[in-house]
Amino acid sequence: MKIQTVDYDSSRAGQDFASSLHDTGFAVLRGHPIPRTLLDELYADWSAFFASDKKFEFLSNSDSEGGARAGFFPSQVSERAVGHSEKDLKEFFHVVANGPVPLECADNITQYQELSFTIGASLLGWLQQHSPQHVTAGLSEPLPDMLCRGASVLRVLHYPPVQGVEHENAMRAAAHEDINLITILPVSDQPGLQVKDNAGQWINVAGIGGDLVINTGDMMREATGNYYPSTTHRVVNPGGNIENVSRISIPLFLTARLDVVLSPRYTAGSYLDERLNLINR
Repeated sequence: MKIQTVDYDSSRAGQDFASSLHDTGFAVLRGHPIPRTLLDELYADWSAFFASDKKFEFLSNSDSEGGARAGFFPSQVSERAVGHSEKDLKEFFHVVANGPVPLECADNITQYQELSFTIGASLLGWLQQHSPQHVTAGLSEPLPDMLCRGASVLRVLHYPPVQGVEHENAMRAAAHEDINLITILPVSDQPGLQVKDNAGQWINVAGIGGDLVINTGDMMREATGNYYPSTTHRVVNPGGNIENVSRISIPLFLTARLDVVLSPRYTAGSYLDERLNLINR
């Protein structure tokens, strides 16, 4: 499995990006417009937030546009990946349209959200341009037009150090596929992200600080008739070369408008509801 590293400013960027996503469901983007200093500040901001009791002032208790709940989700209510018996070893914060954000984190996370959303729209344009004609002809509308700011969710994840008392099957993020069109994820300050190849082997996702990891999700797979796969991935627990310290991860899940027709079987809204019901069982 060869995940390509794509130079954002290269004349072949769109073609290479589409090729890597078709082959693996993943690509690494380098030389993009998000400053490394902004990413470093985001990690510092949110590390401090999760280390404080202030996070409990933002407990999620309301719905926002697009159905995603805003605010803080403690580990006790963390997700359970489909097909797994144990909840993930994580807590997280959802930054969504018109939702609350800690004041000390607001400026940087808002700037990042705008930059990454703009990049995401460009990436969907690359896929529209460089996908085969039989794929684009099957879309209900062009990929960039599907994108919905209100339905998209920016998630700030905190994986605490493991304490040695966790269930033996519990993992920071158990094997899963994303639900949305594409996910934008800055390379974390700590390793642990792995993808499963076609032979069932787990492969570490390479990248350097400042890179963006991009992967396609289930909505993209459904809309393109499996041309772009939704590849299974996970975040493994500390051990080996992974230090037992906190890990911050900041994925932006770029999601289609809920009325978008993905296929004869699903709209984006009906598909989202089905998947969330499985996760939240």
